[in-house]
Amino acid sequence: MLSYSDLREIQKREMESSAVVPLPDDFYQLISHVLSKKGSDAMASKSLLAIKEYENIKKIVSAIQSKREEKIVLLAVRGEREGAGLTLEEKNMLRELTSSVHKFRDMMGGVWSSETTVPQDSRRIKIMKEVSQYRGLDNSLYGPFKQGDEALVPNAEADWLLKSGMAEML
Repeated sequence: MLSYSDLREIQKREMESSAVVPLPDDFYQLISHVLSKKGSDAMASKSLLAIKEYENIKKIVSAIQSKREEKIVLLAVRGEREGAGLTLEEKNMLRELTSSVHKFRDMMGGVWSSETTVPQDSRRIKIMKEVSQYRGLDNSLYGPFKQGDEALVPNAEADWLLKSGMAEML
């Protein structure tokens, strides 16, 4: 179980470092248990000191979470897909943010480039499984694609990737 001093140390390291401080995958579940126990203990004892400690723990956890969110947003903007030391929830957040940033950049790229229209014989897909580079029916090379990537590919390639369960339509 995490103690008050453990949380203060995590907060201190998080505030001092520009990198994400490694935490266990189940950090937020551990925090939930700590808060639940401290809250029920504080209310049962009606001790002002225990209630104050409970409130301080909530503030510390909030500060840790907020700082980590800032760092995760920066990782997403930089296009990073993996973040060392992230919890499971934060890894999901990074994937979703990175995907949103890519979608936005794709949309804005069309505004700034002369190619503002999507070719009629192409479709935008989301890759669901890793795909090695391959030669398509038109003899062009496609990929490699990682899970979560979005791609604009000719209809024939999109059909093949969709039917094989390696992609889904966007």
